Amino acid sequence: MALFALMLLAIRLKQVYLQPVVFALYGITSLLFAIFEHGSLTPIFMIRYFFYLSGAFMTVVIPFFLLLFALLVMQKTMQHRNGNPFRYAISVVIVGVVLAFTAYTVWMILQHGYLEIIRFMGMYVYIAMYLIATFISYVLLNLILKFWPKKNNYTEIIVLGAKIDDEGVLSETLRERLELAVNNYLANRAQEKPTKIFVTGGSIDPESPTEAEEMAGFLLAQGIPAEDIVCENRALNTDENFYFTKQLLQNPEPVLVVTSSFHLIRTHFFAWQNQVQIEMKGARSSVFSWGYSVVREYLAFFILTKEINFICMISLAIYSILQVSKLY
Repeated sequence: MALFALMLLAIRLKQVYLQPVVFALYGITSLLFAIFEHGSLTPIFMIRYFFYLSGAFMTVVIPFFLLLFALLVMQKTMQHRNGNPFRYAISVVIVGVVLAFTAYTVWMILQHGYLEIIRFMGMYVYIAMYLIATFISYVLLNLILKFWPKKNNYTEIIVLGAKIDDEGVLSETLRERLELAVNNYLANRAQEKPTKIFVTGGSIDPESPTEAEEMAGFLLAQGIPAEDIVCENRALNTDENFYFTKQLLQNPEPVLVVTSSFHLIRTHFFAWQNQVQIEMKGARSSVFSWGYSVVREYLAFFILTKEINFICMISLAIYSILQVSKLY
């Protein structure tokens, strides 16, 4: 199902959808659905009903999730009105359909239409199962990327920026990234490999220091020579991190990108989109921040690939209506 959606959209949106992480994520999701729908082994049977029950409990949340989905798509659409006109048109359609679908659901519940409510409940259960499956796939793929074998033949390291407070204090997330970059830099220098560290991150406030400047200060305090530090001060998001840093890179071979473990999928996505060959290492994060960060990153990637998710959810809605129609 998801792979079909990928092939359908890849012709017009190849820059976004002909990407390994996109195929991998929705391929895993499709595989999970196929196993849970048609698997006959006892463990699979039990997991299948766990999915059904989880989906049933989540049906109350789904209308609110769809509303949030529509609002986030609308926000992103307004921010990129001068981008790809085809994607802009699709975004407008997605927002309109989702809002209409949610409003019609509320109206049907108020009308107490028994058969219609059953149909909508069936649709919401399948959509909830889809969200659970994509989230599980996201976590699995993130782990695969984290433990994927590294060649370690790089001479350039890119450290992606993260938020700093008004007083210029680095967050724990950013400190972990920088410490991992320092360790890899020192390992390279121990092998007498000349290595440079590129720190990338700008600032919304022109009067405040950029993330890159604060990161460079941390590296200098750790004993990294100034000539081995390159600052990129304009980027305000992951896409721009790669777009601007690519212009500063000096070697054609893959670079090591240091980010957080929960950020690997979007990092790979934007590196591929900007045609930067990379290896990735994910810095650790606290248990408390990891859960929140993974959910946030999942939602960000869900919006990033909104066309696929929209087609998949519409397909599941149609499938559930057909299933209910057979019963009534």
